[in-house]
Amino acid sequence: MQKLIDEIEAMLKTINIPKKNKDNNRRKFPAFCRAMTLGYVKKRYINTVELSTPTLKYPELYKKLVHLGILCNFEFTSIHINHNVVCPKHKDSRNMGVSLIISFGDYTGCDLYVEGVKQDTYRKPVIFNGSKLEHWNSDDLVGNRYSLVYYNIKIPKITQTDTHQNDETF
Repeated sequence: MQKLIDEIEAMLKTINIPKKNKDNNRRKFPAFCRAMTLGYVKKRYINTVELSTPTLKYPELYKKLVHLGILCNFEFTSIHINHNVVCPKHKDSRNMGVSLIISFGDYTGCDLYVEGVKQDTYRKPVIFNGSKLEHWNSDDLVGNRYSLVYYNIKIPKITQTDTHQNDETF
């Protein structure tokens, strides 16, 4: 798993992770933090669930991230990537169930606290229910920190009518 994390970190260093600003900051992350989501996302204006644009733009990164999630024995629909993000106290109200977080990079500080208890996420997966438990980072980041948050969103079930095929096919 550690070799895979090294490979993911090397890939992330070559990608310009977008800065959040007032126009693309739906979840009100700290101003100008760098973050993006791979996997499935709910499209805001058309109310559909689709693979995110970064997933399509970085398919090799997505494959490695999925592989890491599988190695952690965690089922998920989406993966949020943070680069040097220090999150204030919050709950992930749109997530369903538990989330997995793992961090890596050349950094100190920016510890994760869940309900006031410090968690060690450095190259180790930590699982907790971020939709129910308040969590945040300490505001003492020095260096370069990446964190991956694996989580689930509600995805509509596929029905027979979604296949766009007639009954003769079945």
